[in-house]
Amino acid sequence: MRTKLSPAVTTVIFAAAAATLLAVVTILPLRPIPRTTATNAAIFLCLAAYSAFLARSSGRSLRALFAPLFMLAAVLAVAGSVTGFVVPAAAGLSWIRSGICFSGSMPRRVCAEAIACPAGLALVWLLQPPGPYGLPLGMWMFGLIQALYFVVVGAERTGVPEKQGQDRMAQAHRRAGALLREQRLERAFEELGLP
Repeated sequence: MRTKLSPAVTTVIFAAAAATLLAVVTILPLRPIPRTTATNAAIFLCLAAYSAFLARSSGRSLRALFAPLFMLAAVLAVAGSVTGFVVPAAAGLSWIRSGICFSGSMPRRVCAEAIACPAGLALVWLLQPPGPYGLPLGMWMFGLIQALYFVVVGAERTGVPEKQGQDRMAQAHRRAGALLREQRLERAFEELGLP
């Protein structure tokens, strides 16, 4: 039995992976690439992978992500600092998550985005410890706050088993209907005297 992970749990997993990638980027010596560019590229790569997951889990095409990711790539090319890229990246995440991937009550989505992204950025800015692990820990904290979005919006999925139960019930209903139609046809054939 395959179960899907909920978007909140997957957000926490992606945040841990992004924090690990940022730790590697901040620790390794990068001579040909400026550290700011490498950090921004790592954040963009993590955001693109997370966006692809959100699109696939919500049943959207990956083509729908082209415009926001293209704009973020343009911002990545001209960003002179990590802050200059992270703020537009958070706005792009909001666009992808609420505008493309998950639908529902517009006021609820807007409120959730108005709370989740600024709160995540503020938490990172206020609580980021100094040193080489500050940015990875900040990314982890941002991801934890972003996981709350799915709780607020109610886009939390309980997994495939419940859906499979509903599918099984619908399939059993269709089979019962087919059997009833078959029995009616048999009676009609008997009344007509056909074999």
